[in-house]
Amino acid sequence: MPIRPARRSATLAAYVLLTVAGACLLVLVAPQASASASESASASASGPAFAPAPAPAPASASAPASASASVSGPAFAPAPAPAPSRCELHAHAGRWVGSCGRIVDETPTLTLAPARSITSGVWRRDVQPSAVWAGTMSDEDAPNLPLELEVYAGGWGVLRTQYGWFAVSGLTQSAQALRFELDAAREVSPSALDREILEHAAAILSSEAAWNRADNRKCAPAATSFSLYCAMERATIEVTGAFHHRRPALELVRQIVDERAAGRPYKHRLMDYNNDPTTRLADVRGVIADALSRLGR
Repeated sequence: MPIRPARRSATLAAYVLLTVAGACLLVLVAPQASASASESASASASGPAFAPAPAPAPASASAPASASASVSGPAFAPAPAPAPSRCELHAHAGRWVGSCGRIVDETPTLTLAPARSITSGVWRRDVQPSAVWAGTMSDEDAPNLPLELEVYAGGWGVLRTQYGWFAVSGLTQSAQALRFELDAAREVSPSALDREILEHAAAILSSEAAWNRADNRKCAPAATSFSLYCAMERATIEVTGAFHHRRPALELVRQIVDERAAGRPYKHRLMDYNNDPTTRLADVRGVIADALSRLGR
């Protein structure tokens, strides 16, 4: 049945109204849906912009110790180096007598008196000591071992002992006491003069004819051939004016011999290494070359 014009107009008007309302609804809803879709896409691509990292799960009480160590480091850190010893000597019959407590595995008594100069060779050319003392270090097993103390401006210096050369600091002197700190845990490092000693010893041992492979640690002034020990002694005397067998240059050479001859029952390292039937002149010169390289030659 055909629709009448009036009803057709009403129907058309209603259709237009519904169409307009639907368009408005789309305009309102579409931006929100677009924004939600955009946020969802962004989140799926890059994750939350500032999402905190998840907290690590607590370690199990029964976790292996090795796993714990790999996270937190060694269970037992190395012990710190011992603090310097406090030395205190008191005036007694024109000398200073006292102790630094337990050093070099002993508790020796130190006896010192003022001296004009060091007698066991110059330590450095660039500075001169402001005060010098000489005397002895005595313990139950070794009485009256020679001892020299040289001090420079500022109260620092070196205590030369038969066990090594050790750094001194903070020296003060009054009418009643001589006090200073002694670092007996570490020996003094080689100086520029120690490098010269090593260079001179290398020159002395320049040929097979100059090498004495039957050392007895008795170095004759008129000798024409030299063991490792005697070459170091001769070089020390000619460079510094005197000899001390614990000078840093010799201690460095002993250290290298220890490394190269590990496990060998040497009593006197430099002599026994020199006299070892397996040692060649190239080995002896190699020890000195190694020492020079460690000093930055």
